[in-house]
Amino acid sequence: MIERSKIIEILQYWNFWNRKIYTGIPRPTYTNELFRQRKLKEISILTGIRHSGKSTIILQVFEEIIKSGVNPLNTLYINFEEPAFAANLVLDFLSEIYDAYLEQFNPKGKVYIVLDEIQYISSWEKFVRSIYDRNENVKFYITGSSSKLLSKEYGTSLTGRIYTNEIFPLDFREFLQFKNFGGNLSKVIGTGTPDIRNLFLEYMKYGGFPRVVLVEDDFDKSALLKEYYSSIIEKDIAQRHSIKDIRKLKEFCLDVITNISTTYSGYKSVKNIDISQPTANSFIQFLEEAYLINKIDYFSYSFSKMKANPFKAYSIDTGLYNSVSFKFSENIGRVFENLIFLVLRRNKKEIFYWKDDKGKEVDFLIKEGNKIIEAINVCWNLDENNKKREVSGLISAMQEFNLNEAAIVTWDHSSKLNVGDKMIFIKNIFEFIK
Repeated sequence: MIERSKIIEILQYWNFWNRKIYTGIPRPTYTNELFRQRKLKEISILTGIRHSGKSTIILQVFEEIIKSGVNPLNTLYINFEEPAFAANLVLDFLSEIYDAYLEQFNPKGKVYIVLDEIQYISSWEKFVRSIYDRNENVKFYITGSSSKLLSKEYGTSLTGRIYTNEIFPLDFREFLQFKNFGGNLSKVIGTGTPDIRNLFLEYMKYGGFPRVVLVEDDFDKSALLKEYYSSIIEKDIAQRHSIKDIRKLKEFCLDVITNISTTYSGYKSVKNIDISQPTANSFIQFLEEAYLINKIDYFSYSFSKMKANPFKAYSIDTGLYNSVSFKFSENIGRVFENLIFLVLRRNKKEIFYWKDDKGKEVDFLIKEGNKIIEAINVCWNLDENNKKREVSGLISAMQEFNLNEAAIVTWDHSSKLNVGDKMIFIKNIFEFIK
């Protein structure tokens, strides 16, 4: 075990105790809410894909907490990816860090603690719960790169004690902020001017990971995305789940992520890369837990019918897809659909896909409660060759789910289409996301 004096020396680098720390470009969508949560006793959880900016965001929150009048010595940030801690990642070490901090500073009043990338400490929730249940004057912020941190891995030990926050790579509005656009961004985006369209194409190609957006050279962007992709597979999937056949895992991941915006199933992967159905199902679950993919199900009021149909997979970031597929121009329609999915996903929509008995399809159905409230198709270039197909799927859905209107999201234009007593709104992407 590391001596307490050495622990404090290592922690000095990550904390605001006696120095300023550069906290990057603000992301107020998240920081404002997390700053508000400082007054809540509940444990604030930040979860999301690796490199999405969780650590930077929580440092920004700490900076705001200190600006509000809190003594910097009342903040403790612990990064469990710190190399000096690598040989000591056990539950007792977590207690040792906390005791070393209290011994060194003896803070008065409320203490704010960040446990960053907590998944490296097995049974960490026991430590957090013990402090929580003793009613110590401590506010916890906890980050992790696995969706399981929000469910199974807590078991019942933290039930009713957590407040969850999901962190995504940059949306297009944040992307423009990182590109130094100011002013009324809804108005800027809504114009769809050539410079905005050019930046949107860059955003589609390289995605929204903060570091990638800030890198200037396209080659460096691609290299960084490949590195991210590999680290997610190796650290958040292979190591986490003790997978021995790394080659087969990588083949599977590539097969799934290069088939975004299409129907997929464990059975399909069995045929594509020769693995067993149970292994394929486990791998799909692991990819979801690591946030590498999101999947949506076919919609039916019949659960058995829903599960009998394949799911559709989407990448959490279009840049990750493009970094391994090398087919951005060829598959731009699929990338565009993936991006619309992410817009809906960030807005916490409950999303499904659907098709009728004649094969007419709808890309996205939005469900609220027990009712379907929206039907959306996505088409990069809507023209006379594909318009009938896109419209017919929506008409069928409107009839099936008693909707008065539906939408087609496209790249280049907006208009309205009357279909009897129903309306289809054709929206260009900039009108859709502004």
